[in-house]
Parts: sequence; structure tokens; C-alpha cells
Amino acid sequence: MAPGLSTLEIIPFRVAAYDKKNRKMDFFEPQRKDDFEFISGTKMRTLARNGDNPPEGFMAPKAWEVLAAAGICELKSTSY
Repeated sequence: MAPGLSTLEIIPFRVAAYDKKNRKMDFFEPQRKDDFEFISGTKMRTLARNGDNPPEGFMAPKAWEVLAAAGICELKSTSY
């Protein structure tokens, strides 16, 4: 182990995804994997480009309006 890492605390990360059954964002449950959809930035840009809305409960409608109006479909990933 690298010096100084012995005091590092690893915190588990819980993945969030869109729960299609409950129509809201929630923590992913592997035992219910078919009930969840992972919505990527690419999918969001495609929805915006096509004039479609994300699924109900994915995000606040006003927030989607702001993103779509800001040209989210024109945004591209940036490498750092």
C-alpha cells in the first residue's frame, strides 16, 4: 500500500438510476435490474435533439426546459 493510504477510508458508492416502475430516480437494486434504466448524457442529448422529454420523474420538468433551451444537444463531452 502506498504511504499515507493506510488511513484512507473507502466509502461505498451507491449508483442511482431511473426506476421505471416507480417513475423516479432511486438507488439501483440489482435484484430488480429490469425495473431500472441508466440514462446517459448521450441519451439526454438525443432526447433534446429530437424534441423529446425524459421519462416522468427523471428530473423536474423546468430543469429539463432549461437544459434543452441551453442547447444540451449541442454539448459534447470534453476530455481533460
